[in-house]
Formats: sequence, structure tokens, C-alpha cells
Amino acid sequence: MFGDRVAGRRQRGTSVHRLKTEKRGLRVGLTARVEPFNGRPMLFINGEPTTEFWCYGDPNAIGDFASAGIRICQFHVPFPSWWTGPDRYDFEPTDEKIEEFLAKADSILLMPRVNFGYVGEEWWGKNHPDELAVGLDLDGKPVDYRQVRSRPVDCWFSSGSQEWTRDAARAMREFVTHCEKRFGDRVLGYQIGGGISAEWFRWWCFVEDVYEDYSPAAREAFRRYLRDRYGDDAALREAWNRRDVSLVTAEVPPPRKLQEPGDGYFRHPEIDRDVVDWLECLNEGSSGQIRALARAAKEACRWQKLVGTFYGYLWPHWNTRSPARAGHMALRRILSEKAIDFVSSPYHYDHRQLGGFHHSQTVPQTIERTGKLHLDEIDTSTHLVEPTRVAGRSCGVPRNAHESCRLLRRDAASVLGTAGTGWWMDLHNDRWYADPEIQSEIRRLQCLALQSREWSGDLHVELAMVVDDRSFAWCHPTSPLNQFFTSMARQLEWSDLGFPVDTLTAWEVGRHGRARVYLFLNCWFMDRALRREIMQRVRRPGVTSIWFHGCGFIDERRCDVANITELVGIRMRCLPEPALPEIELIPGSDPMIENAPASRSFGARLSRDCADRVLDGPAAHWTAGRTPRFAVDDPQAKVLGRYVDGGQPALAIAEKQGWRSIFCGAPMLPGWLLARLARQSGVHAYTPPGAQVFHRGPLVSVYKPQAGPLRVEAPAGMLIQPLLFVTDQQVWQPDPRVEPSTSVEADFEASETRFYVTSDVSGRKPDKGAAAS
Repeated sequence: MFGDRVAGRRQRGTSVHRLKTEKRGLRVGLTARVEPFNGRPMLFINGEPTTEFWCYGDPNAIGDFASAGIRICQFHVPFPSWWTGPDRYDFEPTDEKIEEFLAKADSILLMPRVNFGYVGEEWWGKNHPDELAVGLDLDGKPVDYRQVRSRPVDCWFSSGSQEWTRDAARAMREFVTHCEKRFGDRVLGYQIGGGISAEWFRWWCFVEDVYEDYSPAAREAFRRYLRDRYGDDAALREAWNRRDVSLVTAEVPPPRKLQEPGDGYFRHPEIDRDVVDWLECLNEGSSGQIRALARAAKEACRWQKLVGTFYGYLWPHWNTRSPARAGHMALRRILSEKAIDFVSSPYHYDHRQLGGFHHSQTVPQTIERTGKLHLDEIDTSTHLVEPTRVAGRSCGVPRNAHESCRLLRRDAASVLGTAGTGWWMDLHNDRWYADPEIQSEIRRLQCLALQSREWSGDLHVELAMVVDDRSFAWCHPTSPLNQFFTSMARQLEWSDLGFPVDTLTAWEVGRHGRARVYLFLNCWFMDRALRREIMQRVRRPGVTSIWFHGCGFIDERRCDVANITELVGIRMRCLPEPALPEIELIPGSDPMIENAPASRSFGARLSRDCADRVLDGPAAHWTAGRTPRFAVDDPQAKVLGRYVDGGQPALAIAEKQGWRSIFCGAPMLPGWLLARLARQSGVHAYTPPGAQVFHRGPLVSVYKPQAGPLRVEAPAGMLIQPLLFVTDQQVWQPDPRVEPSTSVEADFEASETRFYVTSDVSGRKPDKGAAAS
């Protein structure tokens, strides 16, 4: 999160200088890289692997973090920008800030966050007016960005601008060269930012009913993209189903066509291929700029330091409903770039405070499986935050240090249980961690993170949620359907199932899919190759697949319900008349739905309680307009539920040669029902529903939002034992008062997280042991 405050504004007159050459006793051996260790990517500092937590803040708060045992700190490079003109750089404010850090914490390792486009870079736009991103309203009229910007943005460069990419890469190289010469013994690496909040959101994506990019630079980039993709006019005309277009005359589709897909919610290949091509071009342009800056940084530090970025926000919320429009659809290209060591994101804003849950906005497990490090931005609001600075609306801000520690421990459990590490964030530089009790808790969590270095990185997960980045280009850019079928269900229904949950991108299923149960959330578009890969993976004995709404509806040539039938293995039909997708379970249809602990209906009609846990509250209700629904039309399928509107079969199961396929036409499948489906499919339940569980290596984390007793069951062939922090040794060890057993029971307080360690039935730890220091 970038924050609303522009720090360090001051007039510096003509105080600009070239690169300084003085050094601070440079320690030649200081290196930072990401390499495999114990089955997962890990940060190595001077050749030593580490799994420690980081922090983010200004020098005023570095003492709070250092007291908690934190030694790696991210910080924003001061504004106005250090890039002051063509080949002109003012590094003095950055130098002063780094010197202030070092004066207050002499062993600190720093990670500058270098952001492009903000205050101080207006000169570049004035020199290159055709290279700035142009926004048009739905009537095709240009909008003045200076009148609508919500951040101190001075240079809203186009994603298609080769000139900006060239100039910014040169500036990035100069910045890194300067820092390495001056502070190479203390700079661990560089995080590169651009776009809104420095998180690479496209400049116009938060401006209502205005679309980008209609600049000359974007038009030329689009034509280059089309030449690379199609090669000649004949192939382009066939793909776009138009005879009046050519590679030299193609234009970016008008805003109204971006806003209004040809098939209601979905984009039809025969009508909207130009829109999909443009969105893919926009995302390739953004990702290409990130890659170019990363390569420049890596070359400048001689590949000896870390380079990373924010990217891959595939879990929408109210103002980022479309990763395609936001520029976050090209994760696979980012992960293929060898100059990028880590990818980061804040955790999701919906339902995140007391009683809520911690889930990344990106896909940590995917990032890790490609050999990159995931860095989770833990921008948790402690009890020291001002109420007006709360990041997101949820169940409430902590009222005291005890509640703050509960929240932070939950956050740490999620990070340690999924992938990578994270940084504790003093979001607005207000000293959110200036409390001895919080600092003691952070120190305990740091000890646990460091111990995890010695453990296996194996994820013990049997259920996977599957999200697809490409499909966002094939659907309505602002529809809440994007949110309801992905983030809303995860944040409100599927977090406390009582067993761990993995996340896969659709393009990983064929390669990395090992789950018993798959939830295909938003896989609206599948080309033939991906369709075959997924079908081969899931149509195996013992595998259950749950398909939501229109998964597979679109292929390269058509929108057709026959595509859903082929993919799901259940005959389907389309209900073109839009209606709120709500399902009523049928009593007696299956033992799984008997004795339901909650309402028998579910779908897009949020309860008031659920709406209050979402960032935009009641405004997040369903407004999807012309959204088709799909109904089961297969006598071989067992129907468990029907649409409330019209009574058509909407939830059904089909058994096929040992594998099972389930279609669900509405979002928000109840957590209690999903837990029963998973257990029936052989997924091990560590606890009853009502607790969030992670299991990585020997470490099991259990978080229970509601107070009460809870029994934790070890997986088959394993024993489990509570972990206890030994203060005088500053280490986590198995509780000597409790023998390893197949289950353990404890009374949880509200929002409490407990840690456990597993061993095999002989009592031998499967890894190097939870007592490793």
C-alpha cells in the first residue's frame, strides 16, 4: 500500500548532482539472492539462508522494529522524485534518509521502494505529451487526468511508451549504481513501483466510466502487438470477424465497447476479440515495463541484490474488480523474468480485521512454485492506528495491545503456512508498533519464522482453489460477478473449513495439480490446449471438481453452453434471462445437506452481516445486469439445489468412473457444505468447520475466530503436539507437558492462533525438528 501522504516535500532549488563516488567501507561480500532450500525458494544473505520477517517504515519507527528483532526494512524513497530531468538526478534526500536509518539502527539492511510517475516527474510528461496515457469517457471524450487523479501523480506514462521505458530504465540504473556505491553494505535490494499506489495499477483504472489508453504511444504499441500475434491482415480480419481492419489501421476499441461486452457479462470471440487483444496488449505493456526496470536494476547491482515488485492481484474487491483493466493479468510473464526475485502484495482488504481472515491479493503458492519469493505486505491496523487510517472495513480495529497481538499472530500463521515471508508495515509512518507487548509478540513470531528455515517446505493440502488471470479479459470489467465468484466466497465462506487450502492458477493445474478437490472459480475462458490439460488432471479416480457458473463457456471461437457440458461432464443449458443467482437446497436430495447448520439458500444475496465485512459494505451487492445463468439438463446427475428464481436445477453432482464432477450456478457455496463435500472426497479434517488451518512442513497453525473448545486431529500416520515459546531460550519447542498423540484438544479464546508440530507415528519428526534454532 502506498499511503496517501507524500513525505519529504521540500523545495531543493537547483540542488542536483551526478553520481557520488564516495563509499561507506563497502563490504564486498554482501549479496542477496533467492535460491531453493529445503524444498522451497528462500532468501540467502551472504550465502546464508533465512526465513525472517521484514518491516516497512520510516526512520522514526525503526527502533520499534529493531527492538522486536527485525533487521530488514523497506522504505519509500522520498518525494519529490529524485529523477529531476533528462539525465539529472537528485539523490540527496534519499542519502539523508538512509543515513538517518543507519544512525538509529546500525545493523539494519534496507530495501528502497523506488516509485515512478509521482510528484516531481511532471517534466517528463511535458517533454513527451504523446507518451502519456489518455483516458476517454464512454462518449469518447478525453478527460483531464489532473482533474481526477486521487494521488500525487505527475507523469501518467502510457504502458505502450517505449520512450518512457527506455528513459526510466536508464534512471533506474543510475539510482541503483548510486546506492550500491554509497550504501552497498546496507542495501539488500530494490522494490520497483509504478502506477497507482506504486502497485502497477493502470493510472485510469479507478476513474469511473473512463478507460485507457488512447494515446499515440498506446495505438502504436497495439499495432506492434497485433503484428506479432497475427502476422498479416488476413489472420487479423479472420480473428476480429471484420473486413475493414488492417495491421496498420487497427485502433484501440472505444470505451463503450470495453464497458459493454457483446454477450452480457461475457465477451464473445466473434464480436469482442479486438477488446481481448487490447487488454492483453495493455497487460503485456505494463509487465514489459516492470521487466525492463528489473533488468536495469539487476545489471546495475551486478546481479548481487534482490529486485522485486508488486504484481498479480487476482483476487478482486470493490475497486479492483478486473485485473485485466488494472494491468495485473500478465503474472506468468512477470514470473518468467529472471531479473525478478520476489513478488509482493498486501493481503485482502475484505473481512480482514478481528474475527476475519488473512489471504493474499496475489497467489503466493504460484509465485513460489516458479522459484520466486513471495513477500506478504502485512498492513494490519493495530490499536495504535487512528480510526481514519484503517485499511478496509471489517469486524473492527483492535482496542488494545492484546487484541493487536492476536491479529498479528493470525497474520504470521497465514504467511508461514502458505509461501514466502512478509513485512510488518507501519503503513502511514505513525508508529503502529510502538508498544512493548506488540514488540514482544513480533519477536516471538520472528523466532518461529527463523526456525522454519530448517523445515521442509512441503504443503499438506488436499483442496485447491483455481483462479484464472486470462479469463478477466473475457468478462465485464466492473461487474461484481468477478468479486462474488472469487474473493467474496473465499473471504466470507471458505476460510475456516478446518483444513488447509491451496491456490492454483488455471495454467498450473496440469503441471502441479495434486489435490483431491478442485474449485474452479472464474475459469470462463479456456482454449483447447488448457481444456485438455485440466480434463486429464481432474478426470482421475478419487478426484472431485466443483465448477462455478460459466466455467469453460468461452473458447477461441465461440461462447457456447456445449463447452461447459464438455468440461464439467454434465449436460447443461443456458438461461439467457438475467436473474439474481440464488440456490435453494432440496431437502432429502442427499445426506450431505441434512441437518444444515445455516440457511438452506445461498448465492449473491448477501446478508447484512456479510455485507458489513466487505470493504464497500452494502454497495457490494449484486448488480451484474445482463448475466446469463446456466442450468443442469442431465438425467444422470443428482440435483441438490434449484434456482430460487424459476426452479431450474442449479447444483448437481455426477459420478463418472471414480471421479466426481459438481456444477454450482451461484456464488457463495456455504462453507459447511463445502467442508462436507471435501470430507466425503477424502480430505482430512484437522478440525470441525470454524477454524482456519495451515500445515507446512511439520508446522500446523490453527486460528479460531470464535472462542470455545477445539480438537485438532493429526493426518493419518502422524502425531501432533502443541508448540510452546520458551522465553529464556527464545525458541519454540514442543510442549513437554503434552505427549505427541493423534489429536489434541484446547480451549481457544476469541481470535486466538495456536501452533503445533507434527511427527510420524514413531515419534520421529519428518523434518529437522521444531526445536531447531
